[in-house]
Amino acid sequence: MLICLVGFMGSGKSYIGERLAKLMSYNFVDLDTYIADNEKLTINDIFQKEGENAFRSKENKYLKAKLVHTGAIHIT
Repeated sequence: MLICLVGFMGSGKSYIGERLAKLMSYNFVDLDTYIADNEKLTINDIFQKEGENAFRSKENKYLKAKLVHTGAIHIT
């Protein structure tokens, strides 16, 4: 089973996600951390240098990649 938490910035998704994953013995992936690691920039840097639209595009790309990798979705 896959669980994705969606919400506003600062709403506690990472906090709840980490605890829920631990409680359920699931792997936890923080999408912002995953994006920052792959882009070699902080999320704030991406927002400042490239803007919110660019960040949302990256967010969409990396979420799809992660979902495909886990087998949660198949893109043809």
